[in-house]
Amino acid sequence: MRNTKKLFKTLLTAVFCLAAILSLASCELFNGWFKKPDIPDIKVYMPDGAPLLSLAKLRSDDPEIVKGYDVEYSTVANPSALAASLIAGEPDIAAAPINVCAAVYNMNKGYVLAGVGVWGIMHIVSNQSGTVTLDGLKGNTVLAFGKGETPGITLRAVLKQNDIKYTEEDASYTPEADEVNIVYANAVADVRNILASSGSIDGTAVKFALLAEPVATAITGATTGKDWGPYRAVINLQTEWAKNNGGGSFPQAGIVFKASLLKKHKKFIDKFIALVKDSAEFAENNPFEAGEIAKNRLGSTAIPNGKIVQTAVEAGRLPLNFVAANAAKINIETYLNVILAESPTLVHGKLPDGGFYY
Repeated sequence: MRNTKKLFKTLLTAVFCLAAILSLASCELFNGWFKKPDIPDIKVYMPDGAPLLSLAKLRSDDPEIVKGYDVEYSTVANPSALAASLIAGEPDIAAAPINVCAAVYNMNKGYVLAGVGVWGIMHIVSNQSGTVTLDGLKGNTVLAFGKGETPGITLRAVLKQNDIKYTEEDASYTPEADEVNIVYANAVADVRNILASSGSIDGTAVKFALLAEPVATAITGATTGKDWGPYRAVINLQTEWAKNNGGGSFPQAGIVFKASLLKKHKKFIDKFIALVKDSAEFAENNPFEAGEIAKNRLGSTAIPNGKIVQTAVEAGRLPLNFVAANAAKINIETYLNVILAESPTLVHGKLPDGGFYY
């Protein structure tokens, strides 16, 4: 009888222990060990460059956003590859050009816009002395990039809004005194390399070129000491755009996420967006540190160093403030309407409806 009681006590103790273990396993304390099956691993894609700056602190710190959620960050160097990944539905969250954000929404790929994280960062640089205005571009050639894409569209829109005629001929063409000739390189890196290596296209000296930050600031150092340099940022397309669009800025890159996540994971999405805003504010207030994080911790090849980022931000050429989608709706629609008129395929043929804006 005594042995039976002892055995009973042992079994009872084992049952209580097992119950306690199972109870603990379901607690948030052990959520990392026993992950709930309906909690996905969140994949976040971002392009190298200015969008990476606004997310640099968040990615570097890699905090636990909500207990039990694992976040995997990936940097995508090629904008085309980033767009393709969104069309394929690969990332759960992504930073992407605003027109790409609109296009994947219009394709019914299930993404909605959380907000704008990078505003207009395109500038005309020049090796000419003195003050340079848009009128000063008349009779000259501008080396640009992104023909048929948003950089070229934005440049042409700013010229149009200021009643400046433009042509798109090769570098040998001599523009009329009242027009601007735009010659296109394949990418922003090609523009930078032309300015730094020879300062000319097919023997024609380049006086003006379109660059995006932080390259627009870095080009000064890259061309100092050259016979044809140095180039410096002289016209802010963001400022020129605002003059003709009610003072509003044009959005460059936004943050999108899968709308399906809102069904069960709204808490995570809202917390993530809040941290994106905090990270962008850190970059705005601490541009040197954000640049150093992007370059040295995250391995950016597009961010030269923290000093370049600091110079660009303090000069007002690299706005990184995060604005929620609904608050930025007017600015977004104004910009997308221009893109729609110039190249409808870039936004998949129409403006996104109200469901696009979170």
